[in-house]
Amino acid sequence: MTRIHLSTPTRSSKHDIARNLSLWSYVLLLLMMIITSLPSMIPEGSSPLFILTVKLIPLLILMPGLFLDHLRAYIWLCFVVLFYFTQSVVEAFLSSGANIDLFITALTVIMFLSAMFYIKWERSLGRGI
Repeated sequence: MTRIHLSTPTRSSKHDIARNLSLWSYVLLLLMMIITSLPSMIPEGSSPLFILTVKLIPLLILMPGLFLDHLRAYIWLCFVVLFYFTQSVVEAFLSSGANIDLFITALTVIMFLSAMFYIKWERSLGRGI
């Protein structure tokens, strides 16, 4: 009589790569939001503190959940990053393709895709939200 071994799905390195990529792009996006809020980068007469607050609050709300590896935080990150993507694409068109705007656009695309794949692969293992 033959035995059938049902293997349980295991976490592979692609899960770790996707999670690390989304976390590193998250940290880089935070850094880019700080850089683009410097007084030399904003219109004269604008409040750098107000602009920095508006740019960082949506991302900082998600930070605890991301670093504690909650899938719900990654889902929300995918929604929130769409606003940053939209803003960076508009800025890239208005600035005739400035390098910083193109970098932020690429960063948001990388973050969105890596977070989505991480969620998909973790859910395929049966992990709950």
